[in-house]
Amino acid sequence: MSFENYFNEIVTNVNKKIEEYIKGDIKDLYDASFYLFSAGGKRLRPLILVASSDLLGGEKERAYLAGAAVEVLHTFTLIHDDIMDQDTTRRGMPTVHVKWGLPMAILAGDLLHAKAFQLLNDAFKGMDSERITKAFSIFTSSIIIISEGQALDMQFENRKYVSEEEYLDMIRRKTAMLFSTSSSLGGLIAGGSEKDIEALSQYGLNLGISFQIVDDILGLTADEKELGKPLYSDIREGKRTILVIKALKEASEEERKIIDKTLGNRNATKEELSTCAEIIKKYSLEYAYNLADQYRNKALEALQSISWKNDEAGKALKYLAEFTVKRRK
Repeated sequence: MSFENYFNEIVTNVNKKIEEYIKGDIKDLYDASFYLFSAGGKRLRPLILVASSDLLGGEKERAYLAGAAVEVLHTFTLIHDDIMDQDTTRRGMPTVHVKWGLPMAILAGDLLHAKAFQLLNDAFKGMDSERITKAFSIFTSSIIIISEGQALDMQFENRKYVSEEEYLDMIRRKTAMLFSTSSSLGGLIAGGSEKDIEALSQYGLNLGISFQIVDDILGLTADEKELGKPLYSDIREGKRTILVIKALKEASEEERKIIDKTLGNRNATKEELSTCAEIIKKYSLEYAYNLADQYRNKALEALQSISWKNDEAGKALKYLAEFTVKRRK
């Protein structure tokens, strides 16, 4: 079953909301703030939010606004993430801080942070106070938890060994929490029961974990043009991904020395990075894909526990879970 029309309608309407809200008379600020949206992107979080709302019969207009809110929030994190990681490309284009300079990039992120709340406020305007309070609680908590996850990710770069449990906790916070927030807000817009919203939350959380594991895999296996950023950048930055953790556990002493020497070495040559990547993949690729599958299956189990009001939305959410593991970028 093709969901192209269904997804295109969501993306088109969410993009319209983003364009409507991210504009103003300080040209450089708004150009820098809107820049990454013009580069495309999967809009996966808005797709999850709107489909979760549709699943339980929610209002489209509110869902589009909330979908724009999570995408704007996500883009704010990307701008600041690129600054912290000193990345120079994103979605195949120069990063915001490279194009506009560090001060303007920080300001653009700050603006998007505020705009995300403005969009969320308008999405829930006029609803009962309990639902509004719940929405802002979910949204605010997600920002706190994402910040914690980013801090852990940075701390791990300075540690020689990180456990699988620590890694999973970090990606749950840094990546999966916004997926969970998206599905939860969709259920909340539709007036879903506590049980259904919790199930949607678990769907998003497990899908987000699966998504990040696959993202880490693609950092070693994808075509650089498809990936939109330099291949092996995770190795250069010293990221303790599940693949690195598994490889360090299984590799020979000589191979571990190569990984240790290359990991986090920003002056490593392409050849050194490639050699290191091949060692990591040898020991971890199958394991990482299996782990991503496990979390994908947990997401699907949570989805199946809900009584669907919209069959197309339910099947679309199922498709998104399948796509997460099979994607190439």
